[in-house]
Amino acid sequence: MTDRIHIRDLLLRGIVGINDEERRNHQDILINITLDADTRPAGRSDAIEDAVNYRTITKRVIRMVEASRFHLVERLAAEVAAISMADPRVLLEKPGALRFARSVGVEIVRSRADVAAEPNRVFISMGSNIDAEANLAAAVRRLEELDAIEVVATSRVYETAPVGTVDQPNFLNAALLIRTPLSAEDLQAGPLREVERGLGRVRTADKNAPRTIDLDIALYNYDVLDVGGRHVPDPDLLTRAHIAVPLADLAPYYVHPETGETLEEIAARLLAEGIVPRADLDL
Repeated sequence: MTDRIHIRDLLLRGIVGINDEERRNHQDILINITLDADTRPAGRSDAIEDAVNYRTITKRVIRMVEASRFHLVERLAAEVAAISMADPRVLLEKPGALRFARSVGVEIVRSRADVAAEPNRVFISMGSNIDAEANLAAAVRRLEELDAIEVVATSRVYETAPVGTVDQPNFLNAALLIRTPLSAEDLQAGPLREVERGLGRVRTADKNAPRTIDLDIALYNYDVLDVGGRHVPDPDLLTRAHIAVPLADLAPYYVHPETGETLEEIAARLLAEGIVPRADLDL
């Protein structure tokens, strides 16, 4: 028999819908989550570390929904399920969305196997200050040509001052959202490094040196990993506007798996650092 944990009648407000009013105004969103989980270890030990952390799950759902700007309730429900992880059943309703009906809702059921079968959602940070405009565009084009990678979205391009070694050209920075079946290790060591080498990137001990292109995993699903000596989520995401702001372009609602902040919140507190949008450039 499967044990279940219920989070009932979580009433939040967010943006979800397709018409102009729905895009402008926050609406009530009613969420019920049922987690299929094995509670026997916690029942035996009475220790918090053996329990499903439904408090953290709820906090992440709240932050994501309140920052959401999805068009479809199906997409919002899927994001709630991804955060919930422990074989969830999610019932998400929009009260008052349909005349004469109490609410309109969607119920979805996901398992760990379902999540494992789906492509990984990966956010890639990009940077260049050697022939930067051409190299950013070339990197996106080369990634799009690879069978194992689907480029879903690109951020705006930003110009930023160099960090550390200041006697060098300004950087152009951007971010990509991709889908891939590759593990984080295989993605970083394979396609990302291959594209860098193909565009003449030479890595040296000076991480602030000029470069033709930088391609690094900033976020990998909602996972916390160490990949080739780099921590994921990228620690610089929390301190560097040139990393955070392009990522927030792609998914402002995305909840940082370690801090619980949305990318929009992180970017907002780092904007004082100053980066310049390049409206003349488009990836």
